[in-house]
Amino acid sequence: MATQTAERQKVTAEEHVEILGFYARQCRLMDALKIEEFADTFTEDGVIDHAHRGERLAGRDAMVAAMRAALPRYRSVVPRHWFDHYLVEKTADGWRVDYICLVTRTDAAGKVDFEPTFTVVDELVRTESGEIRTRERVIDQDRPAA
Repeated sequence: MATQTAERQKVTAEEHVEILGFYARQCRLMDALKIEEFADTFTEDGVIDHAHRGERLAGRDAMVAAMRAALPRYRSVVPRHWFDHYLVEKTADGWRVDYICLVTRTDAAGKVDFEPTFTVVDELVRTESGEIRTRERVIDQDRPAA
């Protein structure tokens, strides 16, 4: 993420609310396993970097393929992505958003399993049509300090 600190500015309340709405829609698509629609919330050349496991997915096609491969683990559960603790900063061409992610999986009996927690940093941009899209997402699994 090549965002320089000197370029950052405070976000407006309207921008913050719009960004929260963007994440609400994006999470709903993930949780509904609508992978093509989820991938469309990224720029065409968008990147998901799973830093904790060294996996970098560049472009929507790569994202869709990886998500299709992961579908079996979510077929018999209801996944929920919980994003919180947003730190939003304006950049020269969009926003840098740092947040925490928790993923739960609820089975048919109502038993809830928790996945590890993650720290996520997104680079968001506005498209020519005015929509917000994720250009880059870096996901890092939380681990205790050494």
